Amino acid sequence: MQDNAMQASTQPFFKLVQANMDLLSKFSTAPEVTAQATTGATNLFQQASESATSLMRSGAFAHVMQGLLKNYTDFLAELSQSSMALLTQGQQALVQQTQEVTDGVVDATEVRARRARQPA
Repeated sequence: MQDNAMQASTQPFFKLVQANMDLLSKFSTAPEVTAQATTGATNLFQQASESATSLMRSGAFAHVMQGLLKNYTDFLAELSQSSMALLTQGQQALVQQTQEVTDGVVDATEVRARRARQPA
């Protein structure tokens, strides 16, 4: 019973919503509205294209492009320099570690040679 009462009280709202949705759907698909929307979109696209074209021809755009190119060139130069420095440090560390190991082996060999020469 309560469901019927609730349904009966909300039914006018649902009918209003449905009727308005139908009306707006018919309006949006009307030939005049579609023609106006198409014309407006075409004009907007044409204006945007013209604006972008004139912007790309401006000195400010050329300046921005030159600045971007310089920034990326500087970045690549710094990146290559830091990479070379890293490789050099790695090579130096490898040489140092190899020298330390070699010195340790030589020292151990000398100690064994001394022990072998000593009378037992």
